[in-house]
Amino acid sequence: MPSGVRRFSLLSGVALCAILGPVAVAHASDDSLRTTLNNYGPKIVKDEKAVKKGLKGYPAGKVTPLTRALKHEVGDLHTLKSKLSHESASTPAGAKAKTDIIRGLGLIASAYGTLRKDVLAANGGPVPAAKVKAAVKTDEKGRKKFLAGLNLLGG
Repeated sequence: MPSGVRRFSLLSGVALCAILGPVAVAHASDDSLRTTLNNYGPKIVKDEKAVKKGLKGYPAGKVTPLTRALKHEVGDLHTLKSKLSHESASTPAGAKAKTDIIRGLGLIASAYGTLRKDVLAANGGPVPAAKVKAAVKTDEKGRKKFLAGLNLLGG
């Protein structure tokens, strides 16, 4: 497995699994935002596991499980982003957290979508390192925003 893809898979599991931790112990007054995040936490974690499993099989020519997992993950991230965008924050910190989380989810979904397109374009071959690096960079930006929002929401 190319090191860039391995690094991408490592990064993807770390930050999104954090949904369950910081939000579960949050003390902010924005309960509806936390509830929505907690409701989607298990789905996102399950999607992340599927992406990791797909990344493990990719070097052996198993493209379909990876592209299917990435497509499902992007869909769930967009759904969560949409649900959060329709909720109101009750504090200024909650509003900033909501904005950061929504932007972060959008960037992560974009990185996954781009990686999926690149994997499909490679027809089972290696994805060019520059494209993996760009996806990782976008993913890192998104996770940074997402985690910043979680920290604000968690107090």
